[in-house]
Amino acid sequence: MRNLKRVWTLFLSLALALSLSIPAYAAVEDTGFSDVAADAWYAEFVVYCRDNGLMAGTSTTTFSPDTTTTRAMMATMLWRYSGSPSANAGSDFADESSIASWASAAVDWARINGYMGGVGANRFQPQGQASRAQLATILTRYHQDAQGTVTPEPEPEGGEMLVAYFSATGNTENIAQHIQTILDADLYEIVPEDPYTSEDLNYSNGDCRANQEQNDPNARPAISGSVENMEDYDVIFLGYPIWWGQAPKIMHTFLESYDFDGVTIVPFCTSGSSGIGSSAANLQSLAPNANWLSGQRFSGSASQETVASWVEGLDLPEAVTDFGNTQTQLRLTFDGGEAIIALEDNATTRDFLTMLPATLTFEDYAGAEKISYLPQDLSTADAPASYDPQVGDVTLYEPWGNLAIFYGDAGSSSGLVPMGRVISGLELLSEMNGEFEVSVTVME
Repeated sequence: MRNLKRVWTLFLSLALALSLSIPAYAAVEDTGFSDVAADAWYAEFVVYCRDNGLMAGTSTTTFSPDTTTTRAMMATMLWRYSGSPSANAGSDFADESSIASWASAAVDWARINGYMGGVGANRFQPQGQASRAQLATILTRYHQDAQGTVTPEPEPEGGEMLVAYFSATGNTENIAQHIQTILDADLYEIVPEDPYTSEDLNYSNGDCRANQEQNDPNARPAISGSVENMEDYDVIFLGYPIWWGQAPKIMHTFLESYDFDGVTIVPFCTSGSSGIGSSAANLQSLAPNANWLSGQRFSGSASQETVASWVEGLDLPEAVTDFGNTQTQLRLTFDGGEAIIALEDNATTRDFLTMLPATLTFEDYAGAEKISYLPQDLSTADAPASYDPQVGDVTLYEPWGNLAIFYGDAGSSSGLVPMGRVISGLELLSEMNGEFEVSVTVME
């Protein structure tokens, strides 16, 4: 699963790193396109894509480098580059109707093979955009890496955590993402092979699909895909919504699909009013040799701080978690509310603290980050060679000198220096539009 995700991670990380120093490519004297100057930063990549059949111009003489392309186009280009392979019908995204027919097969293929997934609440967001110049750069580097220059990502060595969840309406997904951020765990969405429609979930209709399944002890809804290397996970957080006081039957399918002997399982659920009740106890019978911890019910809008308080009180194996250290915390105050950041202790954060208190101007970047250009340079003495930011992470992006707060998946990149993570208020921060001012202070 991790290796399948790597290709799309590469796409996103390269898009993020477009302003990094470009490796030396052969100089271009004439690109062949009237709108691509030979000294443009992307000229080599445009020529490479043209010469290798990865992208064509928008006409015989123009490339339209500033024209935007979409996630649907990206999926289609990667699919065509891979030979337009056939794909079995995948499970539908919640916004499936917005995916054009010309991109449908490519999106199915990209999802089935793990190259591109949803962006939250099981949405594909086919109109998410990037410029054609950026895409040319991404495809060039992907093509070259595919020839053998990518260092294979090592498989987990054990002691790993997984957050596995089923979320029909996005509420459980919200809590699952909080847990992933708090524990730096892997995330796996339990996707039904036959997606649930709103009519399927109309509980007032006694004959709706959800009610029929809950009333059938033998119901086992099929799951699309599986967890690779399940044996490498020592702790699994298992999330689900409450349907008539119990876990949906698809959770039975999941638990009966793997060997959980000796694994620590931590159940959590979401509901508007019902508690976790007997749902977790009934699931235990499906994996009796696992080490089940007490579960917890949350509202779908529970804050990350609320979830963190619960997680920190769990008796998890010491080998797989290290989140209890005391950290300096910052308060970010803005018109939409406030957020709290727990800082790491490194040269970058120590420099940043000398700037505070401060008022910073933030803006959105790539639909995944809130960024602010800092008035002074920060030390990057502790910078890693590359970093894969998770939702909630706070980093310095050294090439641009900006603070970046991630609320979406942006992929691994060089130039990122981890500074901490948001422990509460990320949802409020992510909902801010346009440019907005944030007051940043150190909490006593």
